[in-house]
Amino acid sequence: LLLDEPGHENWVAVGGMNLPMVISAYGERMGGGTAAEVAKAIYPEAKSGVCVKPESLAPADAAPVAAPAPVKQGAIPEGTVLGDGHIKIAHVRIDTRLLHGQVATTWTKQINPNRIIVVSDGVAHDELRKTMIEQAAPPGVHANVVPIKKMAEVVKDTRFGDTKAMLLFENPQDLLKAIEAGVDIKEVNIGSMAHSKGKVVVTNAVAMGDDDVKTLEALKAKGVKFEVRKVPSDSSEDLDAMLKKAKAELAAQA
Repeated sequence: LLLDEPGHENWVAVGGMNLPMVISAYGERMGGGTAAEVAKAIYPEAKSGVCVKPESLAPADAAPVAAPAPVKQGAIPEGTVLGDGHIKIAHVRIDTRLLHGQVATTWTKQINPNRIIVVSDGVAHDELRKTMIEQAAPPGVHANVVPIKKMAEVVKDTRFGDTKAMLLFENPQDLLKAIEAGVDIKEVNIGSMAHSKGKVVVTNAVAMGDDDVKTLEALKAKGVKFEVRKVPSDSSEDLDAMLKKAKAELAAQA
């Protein structure tokens, strides 16, 4: 096998690929994950992608969780009040990769939302990315992609009163726009911010440019509290120290 040859110690092979696994692998690589990290991230997708009918034939520990019947918000008359009439925003995350393995498995189990909402003008108008995200939703959870303006309407729509949502933002700029549009967000998890031209690496998962630094400071000024961790079991990193490092390295590049 190629894996056994000298110099291939860091190689990883994964067989039996399916679409959710490919989506997770792509997202993990966008965030700079190693081959081992990619394999680890997509393994849960492989398990959740296998199902048996009738379900009674599946082993007890592999029996799929029955998904609740989706609520078609568009079919409910405007003005209808469900629950207490207020959407529950259970978790907000900034993640360049948006909905990927760590979000679909670890974070979803921790938060237990019934809906994942990607808030992004760009992704909402990209049919391919939108479809891939909607198909990557874990069992029993709906995934939607909406523009920022629509999210501002959703938080006022009484038809979402029974919704417990996890909001995903691709970058802090979109988050700031959503808050300025009227979405009440007080606590945010930073999972990853990918490196690109003009940015400096501050941790293995977060890179920042001048606009990122200014935007995060503007969010902090609005009273938004941040934690920086990829998965729930990680300890939160110090955002202030990260901002200080980013400023110093950006100034040195200027």
